[in-house]
Amino acid sequence: MKLSVIIITKNAGATVRRCLESVAWADQTIVVDSGSTDNTADICTELGAQLTVNSDWPGFGLQKNRALDLATGDWVFSIDADEWVTPELRAEMSAAINSEAAAPAYAIPRRSSFCGRYMQHSGWWPDHVVRLFRRGSARFSDDQAHERLIVTGVTRKLRQPLMHE
Repeated sequence: MKLSVIIITKNAGATVRRCLESVAWADQTIVVDSGSTDNTADICTELGAQLTVNSDWPGFGLQKNRALDLATGDWVFSIDADEWVTPELRAEMSAAINSEAAAPAYAIPRRSSFCGRYMQHSGWWPDHVVRLFRRGSARFSDDQAHERLIVTGVTRKLRQPLMHE
């Protein structure tokens, strides 16, 4: 199964390299940038991402749908520029999408750090986010902020965390 990774950015030069390197194994990597003025675009181009720049800002949900509309893989993984995939999560994602009993979507526990410490309470862990889905089975809400993925069908949970700084 082919996997497309989608990322939206603006001035993410400090974090986007680690993010892109962690998903370099994907079949397609799409970055929709909102007119960065730092080195974000250069890093994305250097690492082989398919870069599109839209300087207007319609909001998080609509911008992520722009990226989703460019995806051609059977599966889509949406990741933020300040997140990264561990080898263990990569293996679990690969097993999930290649399974004959694959669900339409998967929620991943997000492990967030703040001021150098991983959060373990107050709803910060495990913060399950639906990010991996079969293309055509989900779209992002049109919300300006705090967008969510609207999935048709069952969503299952993966165990390995998505890292978030």
